[in-house]
Amino acid sequence: MIISHISLKNWRNFQSVNVDLRDRIFIVGPNACGKSNFLDSFRFLRDLAKAGGGLQKAAIDRGGVSKIRSLYARRYPDVEIEIQLSESNSEQPLWRYGLGIKQKKGGKNEAIVAYERVWKGERQIIDRPTQDDNNDEL
Repeated sequence: MIISHISLKNWRNFQSVNVDLRDRIFIVGPNACGKSNFLDSFRFLRDLAKAGGGLQKAAIDRGGVSKIRSLYARRYPDVEIEIQLSESNSEQPLWRYGLGIKQKKGGKNEAIVAYERVWKGERQIIDRPTQDDNNDEL
């Protein structure tokens, strides 16, 4: 299974990115154009899923939400990442995962989940937060 597509909104120096990925891709460009920031989105997803990781650790390792969020994100401050997973780059996605992150109110640089969505094929199987999630801050 491969990540066949990635969408980023307000990630680091990018306002919006939509990239179809292939078996092999090359990222080229001048210094300070965002190559490392683009690749860090994949490391961020890895850090979310690995043992001992999670959202707070992944965000803190990058300096908090204010360092992850694009400077262009004034009117819509949430950071969004969505990936599509396929068996190969020529097939329709089998899975889709979307995560929205925002900064906790009150001056803290702590990350909280704005939304988390998972699709299996065309059917959405997770759409959070639910009302129960909203009632339980932890």
